[in-house]
Amino acid sequence: MSAFAETVTFTTFGPPDVVHVDVDLDDEELAVELPQPPGMRAATWAALDNWLALFPNALPEDQAAYWRERMANPLDPLNAGAVRAISYQVAHRVYGMPWWAAHRLTARAAANWWQYEAWAVARGFDPRTASAARIAASCWAWAAAGCEKTEDLEDLHRDVFTGPAELGHDAKLARGQAMLARLQHGRSG
Repeated sequence: MSAFAETVTFTTFGPPDVVHVDVDLDDEELAVELPQPPGMRAATWAALDNWLALFPNALPEDQAAYWRERMANPLDPLNAGAVRAISYQVAHRVYGMPWWAAHRLTARAAANWWQYEAWAVARGFDPRTASAARIAASCWAWAAAGCEKTEDLEDLHRDVFTGPAELGHDAKLARGQAMLARLQHGRSG
């Protein structure tokens, strides 16, 4: 489990058909409800790091228009940071993991498509018909399958799941701490 994993309460096992996120925006209680987007489309958004495509643009048009109107109003407390935070909450329910992890994994698979697809075909998995969460999980399994040593898997996990610096996470610090821990336990990396 990642040291930076966010706590998310699920009401279904696996991705729900409708993603529901409660939002508190300057003491204004709002609910975001989004039908689960098609897997390949959502995986493409993640690979391109296009969180605006997920939220607000994947919402039904009337809801998306509401959020875009608020974003366009300079007096509204809904700024880009708030929209990104909401998008990250929605993403965790769509991909089953934090946005940055889904982005890093899908981008890696997209950049190495034929290798990823060959891996998927060999296992009978077709990402064209899968949910975004299954695609993200398959990207993790494919990347992890390429790890030869435990240290490689630990490095992959840290590189994928360490949150972005703007959220207070420091990948270089985490990498250094892991290397120090390996040295203290007699392993080199």
